Amino acid sequence: MSNPDPLRLLDKLLFTTIRMYGYQGKTGDVLRKKTLHTYALCSVTRGKGILTINGSLYQVGKGDLFVLLPGMIIEGKSHSVEPIQYTLILFSCVQLSRHKSDWRVEQPDLLVQGRLTVSCDAPPIKGLLDQLMDLNKSRLAQDKAAMKYMLSRLLLLVIQMEDRQEEKQDEVGMERALGYMNENYMKDIKIDQLARMAGFSTNHFTKSFKHQMNMTPTEYLLKQRIARAKQLLFASGKMKEVAQQVGYKDEHYFSRVFKKAEGVAPTFYVKNKCHRIATLYYGLDDHLITLGLKPVAALSYAERVSHMYPVPVLSKHNQEGLLLDSFKPNYEKLMRTKPDLMLTSDRLEQDEALNQIAPTTVLKHSNHYGSMLEHIAKILGREQQAAVWMDKYAECRGTLKEKISARWGKQTAIFIRVRPNFYRIYGSLNQTGYLLYDDLGLTLPSGFPEQEWAVDIRLNDLHLFNPNHIFLMADPTEAARKRLQELLYSEQWAALDAVRHHRVYDASDLLFKTLGPTGRMWAMKHAAAQLGI
Repeated sequence: MSNPDPLRLLDKLLFTTIRMYGYQGKTGDVLRKKTLHTYALCSVTRGKGILTINGSLYQVGKGDLFVLLPGMIIEGKSHSVEPIQYTLILFSCVQLSRHKSDWRVEQPDLLVQGRLTVSCDAPPIKGLLDQLMDLNKSRLAQDKAAMKYMLSRLLLLVIQMEDRQEEKQDEVGMERALGYMNENYMKDIKIDQLARMAGFSTNHFTKSFKHQMNMTPTEYLLKQRIARAKQLLFASGKMKEVAQQVGYKDEHYFSRVFKKAEGVAPTFYVKNKCHRIATLYYGLDDHLITLGLKPVAALSYAERVSHMYPVPVLSKHNQEGLLLDSFKPNYEKLMRTKPDLMLTSDRLEQDEALNQIAPTTVLKHSNHYGSMLEHIAKILGREQQAAVWMDKYAECRGTLKEKISARWGKQTAIFIRVRPNFYRIYGSLNQTGYLLYDDLGLTLPSGFPEQEWAVDIRLNDLHLFNPNHIFLMADPTEAARKRLQELLYSEQWAALDAVRHHRVYDASDLLFKTLGPTGRMWAMKHAAAQLGI
């Protein structure tokens, strides 16, 4: 935390809005799950409660200070005897940074987040909070401006005091026990072990736990195991492996426990209980649609491609289903869809907060046609639908491959993607490579390194490949469009054989469509049609 300079950070911080509230809770008040859209500074002035931030649970009491960031998922509950009271400062801000002669607006990093080790009762912090509260009562414009200056001072003080702490305070009490349970639920955990960890007697720990969590420690551990089992059942489908990974040596005993908790055996859980499935990676929605299912939410392609070719069955879903942003968190949208299960890919960095919305299964990506479709079909009991698609695809693949070979013989081709900062040529070890080189029988130019899934090049590198055919796409950004124009009007481009013989094809959304079975079938036919087949 000591590397960035907080003074330089806050000097370039621009506050756009500040709102301040005082909250006095009542016995048993519940803060329902919500996603923050602004920054927040929360200081607890009295009472107790529990607060969950992105799935991590905190016992909250007087003096606690929290810095909360946009996108965080929070929920909480007030203590039944000592209701919580807190002051909340909600603010929006941006950071100005200079790049050469230009100024840029960026999202700031406040350097601290979550529960801090410093207390809001510390005199310098409490003094600034009181001044802010007084200014908040005023309607004068100069006092509103003063609030921004005062909040900047408060943030600087909090960051500096937090930075001076030699070490974080150790987790204590119930929070420490909960953290251990969340990380080690698959182990044989004893209640007295957790009580010692929390510093309580076994009886007091059990009573306190049930009072705060509305369930016993044993029930909480079971809940953690079942939640993880739901994810694993879709990812692998192998009962013995799932049972062992969630802490059960006997798969039959695990099956009985699961059925008692969910009302259905693990082998039938996904088929019978997962009616609302959200997909969080490109192509996974296509897999479900191919199997005759409709995902309740899927990623939008709008931010990824400059032009889309409609595939009727996929386009219909895009009009009916909820489309998610591909560059932003979608917590609020996903919570509204109330999914039973969410599917994502191991190609993405995993977001643990998603598991607070619904069990989230990470599927291993495969470029080989049909392998993921068969896996998903087996779990969902849709083997027949998968087999029909596999047969149609194999037949179409064989026919087109023969026609291309008969017309063109051995031909080289490359797939070029124009990005804002470079040109990228994709090799054979990705979805477009499997389509062009496996399915259609084209080949990479001899100059392309075989073990690379893609290479980034400059204009002067184009002559190293010089293929017979080029499939070209550009990202839907102004920078990428400028780079595309630079490419199309260059001498290096004009000198390529594919350009001279008018064998350059629009591949706007082919890169993303090939991630799903129905889209891949369309892309194969579309590419063949552009080749004149």
